[in-house]
Amino acid sequence: MRRRPPYLRFPVALALLVVGLPGTIPGAAAQPADELGHARQLLEAQRAEEALAVVEGILKRRPDHAEALLVRSTVRFMEGDLEAGRRDLERCLALDPSLREGWLNLAGLAVAEERYEEALEAFRQAEELDPAAPENHLNIGTALLLQGELTPASERFERYLQGHGDTAEGYFLVAKNYALAGYAALAVEHLRRAVELDERARVQAKADPAFTSLADNPRLSQLLATDTWVPPPGAREAARNFPAAYAGGQGPLLRAVLDALQLGSRRFDPRVEVTPEWSLVWGEARIKVSETPDGGGRVELTAPAEAFTAAAWQTFSDDLFRDIAARLAVSAPRTP
Repeated sequence: MRRRPPYLRFPVALALLVVGLPGTIPGAAAQPADELGHARQLLEAQRAEEALAVVEGILKRRPDHAEALLVRSTVRFMEGDLEAGRRDLERCLALDPSLREGWLNLAGLAVAEERYEEALEAFRQAEELDPAAPENHLNIGTALLLQGELTPASERFERYLQGHGDTAEGYFLVAKNYALAGYAALAVEHLRRAVELDERARVQAKADPAFTSLADNPRLSQLLATDTWVPPPGAREAARNFPAAYAGGQGPLLRAVLDALQLGSRRFDPRVEVTPEWSLVWGEARIKVSETPDGGGRVELTAPAEAFTAAAWQTFSDDLFRDIAARLAVSAPRTP
């Protein structure tokens, strides 16, 4: 019985590889370079059996085609056949040690199997092949962290953040690695910076199992439950109270807001953040839905000044508030 494939946190780059093959005939049926590109596209589309058929055809003609072996190893991993996948991967790298993708896959396999020293060595091989790749520092930092080498790992993460830029994505990935390794304070510190750069990192963290082990951490709980966003200077703002409860997101107001957006064909991010005190919806405007002291609800709209003219903002907010009220009227229970 095959084991389930491990989670490879370093995904295969599914790019078209151009391989020069001696002895090919112009105008002949698909050349291996084209076939490899096709096989990789099939992999990207999760069509593993079809990808396998393509690379098997290449390997039947050229058993030592390193890149075809690399693709077949990935298919094997997707199918759960770890031993066959490993054999193809190791043979591929023995034939062509310059295949950086292979070293990354080997490292990912070693991480999944908790062989962190082997993972570190494979990541270093990948770094030698492309010293400028920004993910080198993240990958090596992760392997060091999993070995308990906090100081050198943190140094690598900081170098990654410097090269990656001051982005929410970068800080989120570092926070995730600290969380997986059990370093709660560092995980929260970096996640807080990610949220400062893009508050949607907060809802992303709530859905990410990497932070599950920190669920009882009070600092993380506070971060995930607090709306710290501040409107930019000159932002467009509008607000209206409605005689409908928010009720922790279970009342009619949030549903009316979402219905008004959908029925009005207004663009919005499907990742809606819901807490007991407020909900956030991101679209053409930032929409915050919350409770009022009298048991009703409040909808607040905010957008950057440059996103709307004053007149367009007035029209947008008035129309949305009108549509929310209409949806509430439709959903209100009728009295006999």
